[in-house]
Amino acid sequence: MPSMDILAILAPLSQFDLVTTTVSALLFFAAQPICNLLNNGEGVANRASMMRVLNALIILAVLIDAYLLQHKNEFASNFTRTLMVLYFAVVTTQIINYFVRQRFGKLRTSNDKTTIADTYSSRGLSLIVATVIALIAIISCLRILGFNSLLEAGGALGIAGLALAMTQAAWAPDIIAGLIILNSRLCEEGDVIQFNMEGEKVVASVFRTKLFHTELLDLANNHRLMVRNNRLRDHGLQNLSRFASAKGLRECMFFNIGYEHNEHEVTAMIQRAFQAIDQSEGFREEQYEPEIRVHDTGDYAVTWAVYYYIKDVKRLLSIKQIFRGYILQESIKSNISLATPDLHNAKVDVGRQS
Repeated sequence: MPSMDILAILAPLSQFDLVTTTVSALLFFAAQPICNLLNNGEGVANRASMMRVLNALIILAVLIDAYLLQHKNEFASNFTRTLMVLYFAVVTTQIINYFVRQRFGKLRTSNDKTTIADTYSSRGLSLIVATVIALIAIISCLRILGFNSLLEAGGALGIAGLALAMTQAAWAPDIIAGLIILNSRLCEEGDVIQFNMEGEKVVASVFRTKLFHTELLDLANNHRLMVRNNRLRDHGLQNLSRFASAKGLRECMFFNIGYEHNEHEVTAMIQRAFQAIDQSEGFREEQYEPEIRVHDTGDYAVTWAVYYYIKDVKRLLSIKQIFRGYILQESIKSNISLATPDLHNAKVDVGRQS
């Protein structure tokens, strides 16, 4: 009896309907693993959600056509086939882009994890593939829905083209800028860059260059930044990971020290601090001695510049803080003040003495 009830329930469904609903249900639950395999961790959640929504719509359309409309409405059947075409277009795009990334991508190691990053070639081919498949899918859907005449199909495509043309100012510059960044190797995934944004200096590591924006990891505040590709190119980037020589990145610290201390005292104090740094920390390139120079001469203090080389650029902010701490400790031991006299208070003291 139970088997008879099941057969009675499934009676309105054709063999095609049964296969379609079964496969769609299986693909609904397999969407997450499929996206994890094909997308290398990039946009997995969005793509999996898109696939599941299409699977659910296909199942719903088949059930409505079978039970409510009883296969009497041709548009409902055509709508189901349209959803199937869209689903296969999405999956096919991901599959082809996976092989494009494998062939033209670049291996990148970050946080002890090796991934395949996009390059100019892989991103350009992916855009071409997505465009071609999208056009084929649109034309197929129009034909399935009954837009067979050239005028009707052309009108529908013309509306889509008009919408793209009217909105191109919002998305086209970022796509082009993203391709330029990848092609020129201005900054790649894992590089440490420095730029000014809204009047503040930002030091960040490039996490991923996407279609419309670049994801950055702020090294100072330890959070993620999303910067539009077109805007990122306007910031005047400094790529700190691309050294001008084999010595590494040449960093600098400035200290204001009063005129009562001569060059020998200041130089000896800073050299002793760097000896302590090399013995305990070893962050800098020790084969190159620190360069200690007079940067500026002010009214009440001399600005000293200390240059050194490092190669661990992802820790350049913390390294500079550690170095300043060592120099502060040594200045206290050497009785050399790093405090800058206040000009206003100095004038008041002079006036009182007079």
